[in-house]
Amino acid sequence: MSLSFHIDFNGQCEEAFRFYAEHLGGRIGTLLRVKDSPVPAVSEAHAQMIVHANINIDGVEIAGADVEPARYQQPKGFYVLLGVDSEAKVRAFFNALQTGGQVVLAPQKTFWSPCYAIVTDRFGVPWKLNCGT
Repeated sequence: MSLSFHIDFNGQCEEAFRFYAEHLGGRIGTLLRVKDSPVPAVSEAHAQMIVHANINIDGVEIAGADVEPARYQQPKGFYVLLGVDSEAKVRAFFNALQTGGQVVLAPQKTFWSPCYAIVTDRFGVPWKLNCGT
């Protein structure tokens, strides 16, 4: 059995996955457009949308796809938790993710972690960054 995430994007799946690959050290496996799949495209814009993508970030797979703007709902009720082994990594990832996003909690020491932060990135994905276990 495996467990992973699937995130819907508002037409920004490819941009988000390329951003994550660059800033989080991920490796993109698949970027499949509607036009290259059996899904019938209803417009040229729809044909360019990502119907399935996946990225591997340090052994964890995240899948994603674009959804039609009328069906898009910003993720809520969960966070992608990124655990790292240093405060410097928390701060570096936080700085990348907060650009164009929304800071919920700036990096700080907590009773369980020497460095912890919460941010929603510019793609609407909520992240918790944690140093240590």
